[in-house]
Amino acid sequence: MFERHFTPYEVTSAVIGNRIAILAPHPDDEVFGCGGSARKWSNEGKRVQAFIITSGVLPDECLEESRDIKRSNKIALRANESRAAAKVLNLPEPEFFGRQDGALLNDKDIEELLFERLQSWMPTTLVVPSIWEMHRDHRATSELGLSLAKRLDSVRRIAFYEVGVPLVPNCLEDITQCQELKWLAMNQFASQLQVQDYAEQIRGLNKFRSYTLGMEVHYAEAFYTVDKSEFKRFCETSGLSRTTQVLMAAEKERQKDQQLMTQSQQRIHELESTLEQMHQSHSWRITQPLRWLRKVLKKIK
Repeated sequence: MFERHFTPYEVTSAVIGNRIAILAPHPDDEVFGCGGSARKWSNEGKRVQAFIITSGVLPDECLEESRDIKRSNKIALRANESRAAAKVLNLPEPEFFGRQDGALLNDKDIEELLFERLQSWMPTTLVVPSIWEMHRDHRATSELGLSLAKRLDSVRRIAFYEVGVPLVPNCLEDITQCQELKWLAMNQFASQLQVQDYAEQIRGLNKFRSYTLGMEVHYAEAFYTVDKSEFKRFCETSGLSRTTQVLMAAEKERQKDQQLMTQSQQRIHELESTLEQMHQSHSWRITQPLRWLRKVLKKIK
């Protein structure tokens, strides 16, 4: 069937083996991206563990005087939301690495920290954000996942999940039986749902993913899976690192342009202020008749 080249027409499993490690860039991605499947895998007797890489709090959040206290409270809140969601899904409490939100692309230490932990945990499948995600931390986690999958002897497959950008899947997991629990789990992230209705949007995405799966499947999660034998070829053809490097270079240029624009606006403001002060000065008012006379004389000439 021609259409099968674009999306699966039957459900399959995104994972192989019995030890499934989910890498989440922020506290909530482990649920929004693959929470239904995680519950399903656990029901099948697999060991499922989420590793949450950043605190979920940006550097410029909580800028007032009590910044440190409020940041600590926000970090604790986001971690507790993930713990509550895991409890709803009857999954183990996530492990938190507490790295800086928004800075994973430049984090030089996180890969070794993850490698050390995962080497002892021995996952058979790594489940990570899609390489086609738009968020910088999602893309960084995807790159980390690929690098770790190549280094870890126990890993036999990597499975990419979607959150902010729909991927072109080669695997669809039926989560119909787990959808209500996923909905309850997503609603544990109250701090994030105040900003955007992620839960409703993800539920809509999961509903759409059942499009090719027949009347019995009402909700599905999409994955793109790559087995270990294909890691090298996939990395060479996906262009992930090259794309990220180009985007980072473009971002630096944009920041330079923004800085120049800000400096120019500040200079314009300074000149306008100086001109206004000059117009209001005593000497300017005294010499006003002379400036008028000069204009008149120019006209006579």
